[in-house]
Amino acid sequence: MQSLALELYRLGMVRFGRFRLTSGAESPYYIDLRLLPSHPQVFRRVALRMAALLEGYEYDYIVGIATGGVPLATAVALMAGKPMGYLRPAAKAHGTGRRLEAVVKGRRVAIVDDVATTGGSLLTAVEAVRSGGGEPVVAAVVVDREQGARSRLTGVGVPLASLIRVSRLFEELYAAGAIGDELYVELVKYVSGSASETS
Repeated sequence: MQSLALELYRLGMVRFGRFRLTSGAESPYYIDLRLLPSHPQVFRRVALRMAALLEGYEYDYIVGIATGGVPLATAVALMAGKPMGYLRPAAKAHGTGRRLEAVVKGRRVAIVDDVATTGGSLLTAVEAVRSGGGEPVVAAVVVDREQGARSRLTGVGVPLASLIRVSRLFEELYAAGAIGDELYVELVKYVSGSASETS
C-alpha cells in the first residue's frame, strides 16, 4: 500500500505555496483532509488506521469536531462499534442552543479531528466534553502539524495521537522525490520554527 503521505499528496490534500491559516499566520503548505470522503478507498484505509490507533486507549464514545472531523469520526465510530456525537463550530441560535451534540456524561471520550495545528479546536472540545460530564481520554488526528497542539493538550491532561506528524510526512515526500531539496529545506525550517515558537 502506498504511504499515507504519498496518497494524500497524490490526491491534492497536501499542497505547497503560500496559505493563510485561521490564526492569520502564513504557511508554505496546506493540508485539506475535507477531501478524504471524496476518495472512499483512501478514506476507508485512513479510518481503519485511526480505529486501530484508538485501540490503545480505553474509550467508549467518540466526539468529532466540525467540520473536518465529523466524517472521519463517523467512519471510525462505525468501524469501532462505538457511539458518536460531534462538536458544532458554534452553539445553535435556536432549539436547545447546544454546541456539543453528544451524550458524554459518564463516558470515556476519544475526540477526533482531521488536523491538529495549535490545538485550539481540540482544547475547546476537551472543555465541552468535561462540561458535559465526560472524560476526554485522547485526542486523535490524521496529521499533527507540530505547531503546539501536543504540548497544549498535554497541559490539560489529554494525550494527542496522530497517524503521522507533518515532519515525517515531508520526509516521506522528499524520499519519494515528490518534493525537491529547496522546498524540503524550507518546510523543515518552517516546522522547526513553529515548534520553537510554541515550546
